[in-house]
Formats: sequence, C-alpha cells, structure tokens
Amino acid sequence: MKTQSLLLAATMGVLATGCGVQRLPPPNPPAKVIPTDLDVPTEPPAAGTGRVILDTNGEPAKVSEITGAATASNGRYTATIVGVRPLCTTPCIVDLPYGSHPLVMRSISDETHQSETDLDVGARAKVFRHSLGERKDGGPLHAVGSSLFAVGLITAATGAILWAVGAASTSGSGLAGTGQLITGLGAGGIVLSIPFLAVGRPTERAGSTTQWTLPGAGPPPPRGAPAPAGAALDRL
Repeated sequence: MKTQSLLLAATMGVLATGCGVQRLPPPNPPAKVIPTDLDVPTEPPAAGTGRVILDTNGEPAKVSEITGAATASNGRYTATIVGVRPLCTTPCIVDLPYGSHPLVMRSISDETHQSETDLDVGARAKVFRHSLGERKDGGPLHAVGSSLFAVGLITAATGAILWAVGAASTSGSGLAGTGQLITGLGAGGIVLSIPFLAVGRPTERAGSTTQWTLPGAGPPPPRGAPAPAGAALDRL
C-alpha cells in the first residue's frame, strides 16, 4: 500500500507540474508608429475592401489568413483540414474584404515566435501592429521527462498487476514480491521524470496588438515617427 500511495502521489505530481502548458504574460503592446519600408499601392482599394498596414513590431513575419475548416470522416476516423491563404511578409499593406479575418503570424527568423489573432477590416484604412506571441514545446528536457514518465507508468502498471495476481494466489508470494519490486521501479521512474518535466514545461505566450484607423485627410507623418492625431498616408 505504501508503494501504491507513492505511485499515486508521483503520478499526480507529474500531472500537476509537467503536463500542463504554462501561460506567460503577453508582451507590451506596440507603440503607435507607422512602420518604415512600406510599398504603398498607387491604386485605391477595390469596392468592398479595406486597406490595412500590417506590422509585427520590428520582427518580420509571414502572415496567413485562415479561410475555413472542413471535416471529413470515414466512420472510424475523423480529420479536420484547415484552409490557409498566404497574405504577405510584414511590414506590408493588404486589401481585404470588410469583416473579420483570423490571421496566423509566424516570425521568419524564430519559429517559436507566432500568434493567432483577429483583424477587423472596415472602409477606413488602419494600422495593425502586433507583438508576436511565443510557443515552446519544452525541448529535450520535456522529451526526456515524457519518456521517463511513460516507461515508469507502464512498468508500475505491469508490476501492480503481478502484485495483485501474486497476492490473490495462495502460492504466489514470489510473484507478489516481484510485482512489488517492479512497481517500485516504475514509481521511481515517474518520480525521476518530475524535475525534467517541470524544467522543460511547455510555455505559451499570447501576442498583443495596437491598432488604429487613419484619418481621411492631412499630411502623412514621417516614416518611423509616432502618428499624431489627424495624420495619414496620402495614398491610403
């Protein structure tokens, strides 16, 4: 019973410290600054579409739009296919239909920097600046901890079965002893996995956004300078 209690406590410890994703606070929202190096279109946006400046706060990122999801099933297995349409690499200007657009942003230099966010497009041109979030899977430490936990759990479960069979048999004292030993080894593996999973715990950080609409008139602000009230890019 003591070993079984240890096994249960160790398993609960792993579940509490190593299996869940650690949520980190989001980064500070970007400042209201017009991004530099923009290729401004010479033509106005088409009817029913709005123009948006997309920027990822100095960290170039590929931007894609989630266009929808379809589910297929053959009776035994179900698969969901998500449609994605590439838009541009930030900083950039895009014209999109009015309404809400779910976006995926991924850094071109660090694959752990990524965000999913929503962009609302209207008739007035707007600036959408986003500080990318972050997702990390825990790396090698998490992989080692997961392996130790899985092997330990299987070993402990096997030992517990042998232990129970031996205890129920009038001549199974040797089998019960072997089961106890195997269960203890499995519990030890689970306990050993806890520090690996705790240090290598997956983390997730949501991104943060600053957005504002551009006035319909007035001189454009200097590139890279804060956008004062009433400022606009002439061709937007």
